[in-house]
Amino acid sequence: MSYPQQPYPPKGDSNTLSIVGIVLGCVAFLFCPPLFGIAGLVCGIVANSKGERLAGTAIGVSIAGLVLGLVVGFAFGTLSV
Repeated sequence: MSYPQQPYPPKGDSNTLSIVGIVLGCVAFLFCPPLFGIAGLVCGIVANSKGERLAGTAIGVSIAGLVLGLVVGFAFGTLSV
């Protein structure tokens, strides 16, 4: 008795890493932008290499969170001193 061969799952069907990258990019805007922004960027780049659909969004949100978080941090840091 032979069983039919199982097909491979379609490429880019999961968006898990992209969603993690988006969440990390949003968190980077408020808390520790270098840590969370870079982590979100890495997740977005890995998701892009896996062909995930939301990878570009994750990369964009992570870059925006990193840059805006640093700008806001420096602005409030210089105002309070």
